[in-house]
Amino acid sequence: MNEAKAINLCIQHRNTAGFEFLVKSYRSQAFAHAFGFMGNREDAADACQDAFKKAFLSIVQLDQLDRFYPWFYCILRNHCFNLLSRKKTAAIRYDLLENQSSQDTSSTPRKELEHKEENDRVQAALASLKEDFREILVLKYFSDFNYQQISETLQIPRGTVMSRLYHARTAFRNIIENTH
Repeated sequence: MNEAKAINLCIQHRNTAGFEFLVKSYRSQAFAHAFGFMGNREDAADACQDAFKKAFLSIVQLDQLDRFYPWFYCILRNHCFNLLSRKKTAAIRYDLLENQSSQDTSSTPRKELEHKEENDRVQAALASLKEDFREILVLKYFSDFNYQQISETLQIPRGTVMSRLYHARTAFRNIIENTH
């Protein structure tokens, strides 16, 4: 099965096998994005589950859908932002970065401490950025998306991606430089 066939099964035939294919295809990508927004594994997993549920209930109402993930990403993103606003927190913790440092067997306690301090600075800087900037930096540097993928995911022109990324980098750099 491919994405187009799975989407067609969902829209035309309300077939759950099509949606199951889409979930399996995109769940790790969705989790990475949710983790970027939510900052911890449990909240990210819950947000993904809720967003996939919303998507499942909504996809049957569509007449046509060319690509699943850009459409789903909007649902996931909005759901994460709603959860964050309800919690009234913008704290982002990147436990994945900390796990990577702990897997390095050649590191010394001093290196680990320096790495943790650097991660804390990055987390604090990201958390203090406005949502648009944080989102685009997560897509670019944590999900390793190129400009075209970011454009399609956020449904904004490529030029806007470039501009927003420039301003997000500048804001991030200013925060990092002022915390030293």
